[in-house]
Amino acid sequence: MPSNCHEAKYTKVNRTMKDGIKEEFECPVAIKFCNKIIRGVDLADQIANVYESDRKFCKRWKKVFFRLLMSPVVNSWIACCKLEHRKTPLLDFIVPLEEALMASGKLNAQYQRRRGTRRPYKTSRSLLSVGDHLSVTTKTRRWCRKCVQQKKESRTKIICTMCNIPLRIDCFKPFIIKFL
Repeated sequence: MPSNCHEAKYTKVNRTMKDGIKEEFECPVAIKFCNKIIRGVDLADQIANVYESDRKFCKRWKKVFFRLLMSPVVNSWIACCKLEHRKTPLLDFIVPLEEALMASGKLNAQYQRRRGTRRPYKTSRSLLSVGDHLSVTTKTRRWCRKCVQQKKESRTKIICTMCNIPLRIDCFKPFIIKFL
C-alpha cells in the first residue's frame, strides 16, 4: 500500500466477524488510518444525500454541481454544531443559508430582470394591417364573415377595428382587399 505520510509498518486491528466474534488481524498503518478517517467521510456523504436533488431528468453536470455545493454546506453544518454544542437539524441550517445567499445575490446583481420582454404570441405576430383596417383580438368568439359566405363553420376572436367584422387571421387580408 503506497503512502507518502505513513511508514510501511503493520499494526494490530480488531475486526468483528459475521457471527459477532471479534478477532485481531495485522493491517498496514495506512489502511488503519484510512478506515478511521473514512467513517467521517461516509457520514458526511450520507447526510448530504438526505436533501440531494437526484432526479432522472437532471443533467449529469447539474448533479455534479449540486453535489459539490452540498459538500461544503454539510461540512459547515457539522462545524456549526460542534461550535454551538447542540445539534440543529440540517434543514434548519440550509434554509436560512439559502435565503441569505439569494438576498446577497439580488443586491449584487448588475442586471435587473426586464419585464415583458418575452416573444409575442403567435396570433399577435400574425395580426395584419391593411390600410386603416387593423385586426385585433377580442374576448368573445364570433362567426367568421368570409367562412359563413363559403358555407363553412368557423369561429374567431379576431375582428377588424374599422369595420367591426369578425374574420379568421387567414381570411383577414383577402377579405379586406376584396371589401375595399
